[in-house]
Amino acid sequence: MTRAIEKRPKTTKTKPARKAYAAPRWRQFGTVAGVLALTLFMGGLAGAHLALSSVSTDLMPASRTAIEPGVSSIMLAIEPDEPDEAAMARIYEEPLASALREAAADAEVVLASLPAPVIPKLIPARRPPLWQRYAVPVSVRAGQPMIAIVLDDVGLSRAMARRAIALPAPLTLSFMTYAKDLRRYTAEARAAGHELMLHVPMEPSSAAYDAGPKVLRNDMSKDEIARRLEWGLNRFEGYVGINNHMGSKFTAASGGVSQVMRALRARDLLFLDSVTSGRSIAWQTAAASGVPVARRDIFLDHDWRNADSIADQLVALERIARRRGYAVGIGHPHRLTLDILAKWLPEARRRGIALVPISAIVTKQTELAQGAAGTAG
Repeated sequence: MTRAIEKRPKTTKTKPARKAYAAPRWRQFGTVAGVLALTLFMGGLAGAHLALSSVSTDLMPASRTAIEPGVSSIMLAIEPDEPDEAAMARIYEEPLASALREAAADAEVVLASLPAPVIPKLIPARRPPLWQRYAVPVSVRAGQPMIAIVLDDVGLSRAMARRAIALPAPLTLSFMTYAKDLRRYTAEARAAGHELMLHVPMEPSSAAYDAGPKVLRNDMSKDEIARRLEWGLNRFEGYVGINNHMGSKFTAASGGVSQVMRALRARDLLFLDSVTSGRSIAWQTAAASGVPVARRDIFLDHDWRNADSIADQLVALERIARRRGYAVGIGHPHRLTLDILAKWLPEARRRGIALVPISAIVTKQTELAQGAAGTAG
């Protein structure tokens, strides 16, 4: 009897203990599922926070993101077909306008401050150099003033690239090295009758400015500059040469610029100095290296939201062309700039202006310089 009584408590205690532990197995699964759901929910909140932070950074007022003539890394976040105004507003704001105004100033002052042109005597090759093979042919009457309109930063906004390509040819469209679908858009531009250039990021004067990926900097080794330049030069085919994106610091020092010019000379390409700084020696370095060269005369849209300012710059550009025989204007694919150019281009033709690609300007000024040298000799 005593044994039975002793055993029962053991059995009684053991069975309920098993039930208490083993029976509510659905509760275990429910708890695990709840933990997983909570984890996913918290992860979603964190992801949403990061996404909102990224958007707020991309849409940050440009006054907090210093931009030199060209584009900040904000451009890399632009969706291909977002509204044009929003895309441009995220790229170009007052810091860009200020920097362009500083570089452009008054057209006549800038021209007066630059050294006298020194055009290289080009040695005839056994076959046309690459820049001439890819040049868009044009017909110009004797004595007719010529203007080349160069649009930089093409390809970063696809909507604006399409609008630029739709403008009356021949323009010179300088495509950014790191833009997407370059082969497609450059092929469309060439088929529309435009001449192609490569817009190469170079080091700006301030570290606050962001020239984008693969930028050429003065503190780089020769091998690194060569690698980055080679990457850009191989992005697409059919272009006549390059011009600098930003580059107010890079173009003011001889080392890196000389290396770039040697590479262009080896490839038979031309160089257009965007003149983003009055201290640029890129023009003279190109000429000394035997590279066909031109330089910009006017920035069309340093005040890119002001239609009157853009119109005034075009008037100044035309004045230079009539006085000197040719002029080079650099603009950007803003909606307002493209709208004004769409009206100005046919009107300029009616006023007797020859609208030509950049290669025609290089050819013309080379002919003038060599003719003058022959006369002097």
